[in-house]
Amino acid sequence: MVIPAIDIREGQCVRLYQGEIGTETIYYEKPVDALKHWLSLGAKAIHVVDLDAALGIGNNKAVIKNIVAVAGKKADIQVGGGIRTSEIANELLAMGVKRVVLSTAAVKDPTIVSQISNEHGSETIIVALDQKAGKVQVKGWTEDSGKDVFEFGSIMVENGAGSILLSAVEADGAFTGPDFETTSRFIETVNIPVLAAGGTRNLEDIAKLREIGAAGVVIGKALYEGRIDLVTALQFNE
Repeated sequence: MVIPAIDIREGQCVRLYQGEIGTETIYYEKPVDALKHWLSLGAKAIHVVDLDAALGIGNNKAVIKNIVAVAGKKADIQVGGGIRTSEIANELLAMGVKRVVLSTAAVKDPTIVSQISNEHGSETIIVALDQKAGKVQVKGWTEDSGKDVFEFGSIMVENGAGSILLSAVEADGAFTGPDFETTSRFIETVNIPVLAAGGTRNLEDIAKLREIGAAGVVIGKALYEGRIDLVTALQFNE
């Protein structure tokens, strides 16, 4: 499945280069306009990231609530960024978010995954593992946890994660191509669906990710800059 990303910073739809604050490119003043655009092209799922919440400098809950309302039943909304307690996850799920994406919180305390899984079902949880040289990055990619991504992936499965979003930090926004080697090895390590993110440049990259077993790919910059046509890419969903 091809999933467009909407990253929100200070109420606007932006992309950062490798997660660095200060590298923002603003694509839409109103993130809901990005949503409407992707919906009009046939997107069935949208990946929303609250960058302010991820960095601990505020949140964009009102914007996310609007996105969920506008999407309605046309597309599933999955939300990540700053979900550091089960209470925040509960609030988002009650808002109508289909899946919550946990990162730093899951790395620090894997039991939060089992808590939410037991209460809402594993299908509501995606654990985002952002890796750099095989090590899991946390706090909006600003800190190296020192944890091995393969070992930690298995721990997340044991704790009830429904799927894992594996991001290649060094490839993000760089158009250098996905980290196929790590992604392929990771898919073989865990027995739950794996979504890939970071570095996707073209339809060939999407095809190769599908070939190695990725359940989906989250794409941001390549869609916003017109390098990938969403209508064509969505054919991989069929």
